Amino acid sequence: MLGAGLQLVLIPAPLVAAAIVVFALSPRQARIACVVAGVGLAATIGLLAVEAALLNGSGGIETSLGTPVAGITYLLRLDLPGATLGLAAAAAGLLLLLEGDRQTREVSALLICVLGTMIAALSGNVVMLVGGIEIAGVGTLLMTSAARGRPGRGGLVALGIEHLASLGLLVAGVQLLSSAGTTDFAVIPAGAMGATVAGPWAVAGVIRLLSPAFVPIRGNRTPSAAWATTGAIPCGAIVLLRLREAAGGPLPEGITIGLAVVGGAAAVAAAVVALRRSGAPVMVGRALCVASAAPVVALTGIAGASAGAAVAAGICALMLVSALTPAWEQIGRGRGGTVLAAFALGAAGSLPIGFGITALILELSATVSIGRPGAALVAALGLSGLLAAAAAVRAAARIATEGNHEASQRYPSVLATAAAAVSFVAALIPGTVATSVLASLNSGGLTEPIGAVAIRADAGDWSGGYVVVACAIVAAGVWAFATLAGWTLVAPRRSDATPATSTRALGLAMARRLRPLAIRGNAFLHQTDDWLVVQPQLVVVFGGAVALIVFAQLFH
Repeated sequence: MLGAGLQLVLIPAPLVAAAIVVFALSPRQARIACVVAGVGLAATIGLLAVEAALLNGSGGIETSLGTPVAGITYLLRLDLPGATLGLAAAAAGLLLLLEGDRQTREVSALLICVLGTMIAALSGNVVMLVGGIEIAGVGTLLMTSAARGRPGRGGLVALGIEHLASLGLLVAGVQLLSSAGTTDFAVIPAGAMGATVAGPWAVAGVIRLLSPAFVPIRGNRTPSAAWATTGAIPCGAIVLLRLREAAGGPLPEGITIGLAVVGGAAAVAAAVVALRRSGAPVMVGRALCVASAAPVVALTGIAGASAGAAVAAGICALMLVSALTPAWEQIGRGRGGTVLAAFALGAAGSLPIGFGITALILELSATVSIGRPGAALVAALGLSGLLAAAAAVRAAARIATEGNHEASQRYPSVLATAAAAVSFVAALIPGTVATSVLASLNSGGLTEPIGAVAIRADAGDWSGGYVVVACAIVAAGVWAFATLAGWTLVAPRRSDATPATSTRALGLAMARRLRPLAIRGNAFLHQTDDWLVVQPQLVVVFGGAVALIVFAQLFH
């Protein structure tokens, strides 16, 4: 390690040099721009990884770049949360460069996004944090204008919303400077984090986590939601993590309740939108991104190891979901692209094939541990999880059965493929992830890992690896049965010259076979209903027993 914290200044230096070179290149030199940007990103990843490894669990290192104004210091700080988010954003940017049709403007926008995120991750006070997220916002604006050379109305609106949220963080910094005399995260007094400081600070992070909801979809040549993985989402995550660190405990009651209400409402609304728009994979994917971010927002104001672990897991799940978006926004050619899109939607919907289900279990566990005050939030997050899973299944089934009729010549996205692999492996070994990635994002304690494939939370054990294997076995059995029965997930295309084959599309034939059973079941239900009319006591006792079993954990 270099002395006097000089290594912190060198970490973003390759990005700055690469950005300067790329901005000087012409549009016809896109390949050279990708090479220069790739070298800069790889160098930054290497420097940051070395420094993160040398931290060895310590609190971190700091260095000052000077004090241009009294009380305002350009302070850099490296710790495990910042290093983890910085590495994730830079790695996502490097994978985005591997797409074969990158333009020079897109490369420069990508570098600005990662550069802003890196400064935010290395910030030691509110001043540097504001500067980093504003630079990342400029990268978002350049990204939305890369296709046609000028920003559209949607891009300007998105940037305006994010900029207004950044002003809230700036207001919080000014109030801290006037009341506490400092904005350094490590020395902010706990009593200084009142509602007027914590509220605007929280808004700056919440808006960025929910940015996939308003970043424009149409009019862009490239999927813009994936770019949030390099800018808006890691910046929002570091803002909320720094807020929890500075508070050193629960946020003011009004802010905690407000965050819980916003998070719960956003989760339910996003899940409903995903279910209603299941025919449009792009809309479903954006809604699933919001549904993944909502629990992080809801639990930010709650202190404790359980809530900290849930927030860390939610951030990881959200980064993976946003990285999966190219899989369904631009489905790659061939069966590989279709399979990847269907799998990505399932993982984003918190099905037991990705890390999202582990994050959801930890979030529900942390909410249940609150007790009776968290009953409404438990209901909202549980309902949104069920609706999001149903929407993901419907959208994935539509993609699998209809295929890719757009005849895309693109290969499956490298970023989405890598994110799908990481999400699946993390779902298999949640215990290992809890002791590595989640531990770096949450220094206040974690749920207990039970080996490599299971974890223990307040609400009980979660054997993620075993559940994933069991679901794979069941899916293989269903696929084998469908094959033996002559069903297919993809309906064959029929033409006037080719007679219809005997192969039936899975869905309609299944409904026709189950119709007699449904009629008999309906008759049985009518008979049961007639019998229950004269047995009201049984209904009351049975319903009361179910209610006591379900809600017993909330009354203690």
